[in-house]
Parts: sequence; C-alpha cells; structure tokens
Amino acid sequence: MAQHLSEIKIENELLQDLLGLTRAGLTDTVRNLGAPEIHAKTLFRRIYKDLSINPWSEPTLPLRLVAVMQDKFAVRLPQIKVAHRSAYDQSMKFLVGLGDGREVEAVLMPEKARLTLCLSSQVGCAQGCVFCHTGRMGLVRQLSVAEIVGQVMLAEHWLREHPEWLESTRLAPGTRISNIVFMGMGEPLDNVEAVIDALSILTDPYGLALGMAHISVSTAGHLVGIDRLYDAHPKARLALSVHSPDESKRSRIMPINRRWPLTDVIGRLRERIGESGPPVMMQYTMIAGVNDSDADASALAALTVGLNAKINLIPLNNVEPSRLSAPPPERIQAFRDVLHQAGIRVMVRYSKGQDIAAACGQLVAFAKKPSAAELG
Repeated sequence: MAQHLSEIKIENELLQDLLGLTRAGLTDTVRNLGAPEIHAKTLFRRIYKDLSINPWSEPTLPLRLVAVMQDKFAVRLPQIKVAHRSAYDQSMKFLVGLGDGREVEAVLMPEKARLTLCLSSQVGCAQGCVFCHTGRMGLVRQLSVAEIVGQVMLAEHWLREHPEWLESTRLAPGTRISNIVFMGMGEPLDNVEAVIDALSILTDPYGLALGMAHISVSTAGHLVGIDRLYDAHPKARLALSVHSPDESKRSRIMPINRRWPLTDVIGRLRERIGESGPPVMMQYTMIAGVNDSDADASALAALTVGLNAKINLIPLNNVEPSRLSAPPPERIQAFRDVLHQAGIRVMVRYSKGQDIAAACGQLVAFAKKPSAAELG
C-alpha cells in the first residue's frame, strides 16, 4: 500500500526529484551511483506501478544504494488543493498546486467501463482560441514531466484514499485509471518534449502500463509538434481540434491557424499516418451561427479523406463572458446526419463536469480580464 502524502515530509529542498525520469533516465542515475542497472527497474516499478513515494523501502535493494538514494533523492508529487465533485455525473475536478505556487486543473471522469483522467500540460495556454477560457490566461509556463505524470499519480492516490467515490460511481473497488486524455490546460504539442517523456512513462510496462491506444494527445494543429510526436511515438493517438474547416474562419477563432493552416496540418497527417496508421480524433466544437451549417459539415467530411478519422461533435460549453453559444439540438443533429450519410464515424459528445466548470474549454486556474476582442 502506498503511503499517504501527509506521511512524507521532505526537509531538504535540494534533493533531486526522481519523479518524471523515464526508465532509461532512472537507469542512467542508478548506473552513475555505481549500482547494477537492474535496480532501476525495481525503483521505477515502485514509483509508478506501486505508487510509492518512498521507493527505496523495497527490501530487495542493496543497503548501500538505499542509503545514497535516501540522502540524495526524493519523489515529490504536486498537491490537490481543492477537489470539486460534479452532482451531475460524479466527475472530480482537482485544483493541483505546483511547487512554485502555480496551479493547474485535472479532471477525473468515471464511465461505465473505464476511468479517464483529463490532465494539463501547461499553466495557461498561448493559443488564444476565442471559445476557450484557458486561452484567456495566456501562457504562464510549461509543466515539467514530473508535473504532468504527477497529476496521474495524485489521482491514483486520491482513488486509494476515497474508495467510497468508486462505489458511488459503480466502479469496482481498486479500479485504476484506464484512459488518459491530454485535453486539460495548455497545448500539449507546445510542450512536446515533456509530453513525449510523459507518454514513455505512462506506457512503460514497468510504469503505469497504459496502452498507447488508451491515451489521446490533443492539439490545435501544432505542425512541428506533430512531427516530433510521431518521430518519438509512431503509434500515438492524436485528437485534432478542427472547429472549422474554413481556413479564414478558423484563423479568426483559432489564431494558430495563421501559422500552421489546417490544410497543411491535414496534409502532414496524411503523409505521416494515412489511413492505415493510428486513428485521428477530430474534435469539433459547435458554435451557433459560426461553424454549424450543412456546408460546414460537408467540408469537414472532406478533411477525413486519406485518414483513419472519427469526429467528435462538442456543443460549445458555456464560457462567460462571451456572446458565443451552442447550436440548438436539432441543428446539431442535422449536422451529424450530413457526416453520417457521408460514411463518417461521428458522435455528439456532451462534456462531463459542466456544473463544476470542468468541461472542455472551461478549465482555468486564474484569469486575466478579457479584452473586447476576446469576448467573441
């Protein structure tokens, strides 16, 4: 059983943090200490699979290595400062405190056959999409690998300490996180090197042991980051935020399109993965009078040609203050029907945690006052 966070006190802030090291990185660390590399595998398993923040308590480790590790290293997790529970769907939104006093948000979402964690990759976001509350923060800073993976560790610790929540959601006792979506605060591919290492830890069989098929990395269309991600993890699953198939309109609501036009992004995906590669989830936030016409639906369907693609239609979640709103249900259904008749895999996805501002586009730890141009 992993220790409760309150049981661990780190007095020396100069201790090197082991959290965030890939297995290769931990192997280098152990080797540099003059110990056999096999012990890195044990430490890695203790940290990530066993969720231990005192991994050198493993009795099979040499006493000399244990003494050095205790003297020089620590495993530091970020802290859950506030936990909000949705009365609508039982989702949990965590306000996560980082070592420098900054904060991000992560959302734990129960479903019938899985438990999904939506995590953040940045404090804030530089992309400034007009319908996203996080974008109004601007980019404060990147998250480290430890801070990204730490959100998963925190949520797993919380699950162990709150078995009554699992019972209330009708999930089996001891259920662990089965799916990860990089859809919290930030543009993941703007912090691609940290995301790449986080994916290595999340999928390592001696780590959190999640299949790559159970992890989605969202992007607004960061072309350089897409190339780097597929170079490192060819089977990575991308969730591409499209939101408009029209280049001019998309540039108005998603400034990143001015740097990397959607046509270029789709073309690169066809080159890199095509129809036989890992699937691409096209995320499409529906905004009344902006991108919800039948013509928009037909143009969106054309983007899927040459890709193993599926489309998620997401009615706009309320983000105040804004003049933007979701289309009425009948317009959403008509839009979906156009895609369905074109043979596209499509579903309407209503975001979880809307009553606690935990839905898509609603995550924000603090906000600057928006300008008139940002109000939409």
